Amino acid sequence: MDAVERRAQRLLPGILAAFMSAFVAAVVTFINTGFDAGYPRRWLLAWCLALPAAIVAAYLFRPLAWRLARAAARRVS
Repeated sequence: MDAVERRAQRLLPGILAAFMSAFVAAVVTFINTGFDAGYPRRWLLAWCLALPAAIVAAYLFRPLAWRLARAAARRVS
């Protein structure tokens, strides 16, 4: 595995956390407040609050998630 591949693997949880937290913030903001002219601002505020927590959680739970994914993959095969 080369240096670029290793760096990409270290960055992946943070990037996934950014996309997932943006999506979840958008859905939850829509469910809670509906869609109107103020929606983008409310979504951005929600995402700004969720993003740091999501990144920390992604890196904290990465080892556990990896073990669970490997265990599930073993049971399927």
